[in-house]
Amino acid sequence: MKILVVSHEYPPIGGGGANACMYLSREYARTGHNVTVISVWYEGLPETENDNGVQIIRIQAKRKYKEHCGFTEMADYLCKVWPVIKHLEKERHFDVCQVFFGIPSGPIGYLLKKKYHIPYIIRFGGGDIPGFQDRFTFLYKILGPFLKIIWNNADALIANSKGLKKLAKDFYDKRQIDIIYNGVDTTKFYPTNITKNNSSDCSILFVSRLIERKGLQFIIPKLQEIQEKCHKNIHLIIVGDGPYRKQLEKIAIESACTDMIRFEGQKDKTELLQYYQMADLFILPSKKEGMPNVVLEAMACGLPVIMTPCEGSYELVTNNGIIAPIDTFVDNLAKLCADDDLRRTMGQNSLAHVEKIFKWESIGKNYLNVLEKTL
Repeated sequence: MKILVVSHEYPPIGGGGANACMYLSREYARTGHNVTVISVWYEGLPETENDNGVQIIRIQAKRKYKEHCGFTEMADYLCKVWPVIKHLEKERHFDVCQVFFGIPSGPIGYLLKKKYHIPYIIRFGGGDIPGFQDRFTFLYKILGPFLKIIWNNADALIANSKGLKKLAKDFYDKRQIDIIYNGVDTTKFYPTNITKNNSSDCSILFVSRLIERKGLQFIIPKLQEIQEKCHKNIHLIIVGDGPYRKQLEKIAIESACTDMIRFEGQKDKTELLQYYQMADLFILPSKKEGMPNVVLEAMACGLPVIMTPCEGSYELVTNNGIIAPIDTFVDNLAKLCADDDLRRTMGQNSLAHVEKIFKWESIGKNYLNVLEKTL
């Protein structure tokens, strides 16, 4: 197949959705398909590139930050990408289009189908579904009718978790929505070969963009309490940056626990492995997610996980961790910090869970089956 992938984010630009776009595109190319990705240019990146058999074309559109962008930047990308895609279609005659995500790239899939009769599938990311982010409630109301048209004309709609599917169904229940999980690259994320002995210290790792929705403001004030309950020296390692960082630093000062926290800032994917391997457990006290890649990365590195019951949690966390609402999160975290053997067992279960379900090879096959059915 000649597969066109339209995504305003492709690594090193973007977050978890961009990561999924890259690995799926590589998997399509690895299995013999012709893959073209249209993404956005960022300073220091080539405008065209071959990435493991995937042809990347980056459009000169507005993009201020690598990790995130606003609706104005998305709209600029949307306007500038369509003329490029029209030209490419006349040259290459694509068989199918995969859109990351309903916002902003959904209209491209719709136009390709109407003008050139090319089928398209939409892979949801979370923020493209009305109701995911409270701060965009007004904008969702404006875009809602148009989104329903784009969804209704798609040949397939794919969510990466049961929770995300439910959120999509709450918005529009007239179409079937399939579930295909995210994957993780176990050649880049893997356990250390150094055996961790029982220790008087416990290192808790958090990796994500620092925004209020991620929930660290509920954990930081309780670190002293956790330390007292588990009789360990607690260290919270925070990897990531964002607009909520100053507020979190303020909370740490007010809670008199700055000596228990390390704010490491934003790190490239290549730098993350050492943090996962040094940690004893991973936390994500988030309000809403799709299926968080950071949890998959932590699992692939053999870490037990404590998550809130957000989207993706019930698929990711079984016997390899704990799903706990915020009101019981601290007690469960203290319990896991205190029990070295339980953490070790759960970490082994994380590895087995990843190996069985979350390898990109099998995830790619599932997507290709959907793409082939649209032809």
